[in-house]
This record gives sequence, structure tokens and C-alpha cells, in this order.
Amino acid sequence: MKKIDLIYALISSALILILTYCSAQPTVRYEEKDKKPSDTVNETEIKKEPLKYDEKFDITPFRTEINLPEKKVEISKASNEIWYQYDVKESASNRTKKIKGTTNGFRVQVIATDDLDEANKIQEELKAIKGSNEIYSVFEPPFYKILLGDFKTSDEANSLRFKLNQLGYADSKVVKSTINLFE
Repeated sequence: MKKIDLIYALISSALILILTYCSAQPTVRYEEKDKKPSDTVNETEIKKEPLKYDEKFDITPFRTEINLPEKKVEISKASNEIWYQYDVKESASNRTKKIKGTTNGFRVQVIATDDLDEANKIQEELKAIKGSNEIYSVFEPPFYKILLGDFKTSDEANSLRFKLNQLGYADSKVVKSTINLFE
């Protein structure tokens, strides 16, 4: 009985030794099989020299001087020409209109920002070019929104949005809102 136990012990220890040895081999042996003898390079054979670029091309003859005459262009933002076919509310009678009620409609949101100074600046620009009527400043935390107009249909609002986009207010969009009805 002791011989059988000794044989089992020797076989199991040999099996453990073989499995441990085989599992401890690095996987590099598979990569080395694919390499050719010419692919192996000694690190001493590689000389690391800094790359030198020696360009003998001179670009200076190809440079051109651009001389543009200075033109002072004055743009009058209060001009009614930019609002061709749009209602410009600048007369004193329009500024004293009374609101007779409200309804659902559309407005053009020119900007929505968290910077009060930027919102005030945009509002002043719009007052200079459009007139002070129908420009609304709304605070919906955390944004200050500048809204323009009181339109019953989205087509009218889209027309104004298109014009504002041409004037440089690219973030303009039509939004549903409660609008004022004037007398």
C-alpha cells in the first residue's frame, strides 16, 4: 500500500512541476518564432543621431505685400433701409401704444446668455436698429433672453429671424411665447 501512495505522490508532484513550468513560460516564444534573423538588430548597431533638415528653399521672393486702401465705412444702424418691408416702430405714437391683451404667438429669440452685460448690449443694439417697441428682456434662470416681436404666425417670425441672421445674429430662433396685443 505504501508503494501505491508513493507512486501517486511522485506522479502528482511531477504533474504539478510540469504544469507550473509550462505555465511560467513567457508568451515571447510565439513572437520570436515569427521573426527572421535579419529582423533582430542589436541596440549597439543603432546610432541615434539628431535629424537635421537642411532646406535651401527661400520663400521670401514669393511673398507678396498686400496693401489695401483704408476705407472708413459708416453704418447707420438706425437706418430704415435694412428693415425694408418690416415694421419699424420708431414713431412717438407707436411707443405709447397700450396693450389690450395677450395671446399665444411667436417671438424671435435673439440671444440666451448667462451674462447680463452681454444681454444688455444686444438689447441696446436692437433698440438702435429696430426701435424700442417689441424688444423684451426675460430672465429664466440661469439665462437672460432677448426676445423680439409679437407675431401671431410663425411665418412672420421666421421672416424676422431670417433678417436678423443676415444682420449677424446667427443664434436667432423662433420660439412660442405669450405675445402682447396692442390697440
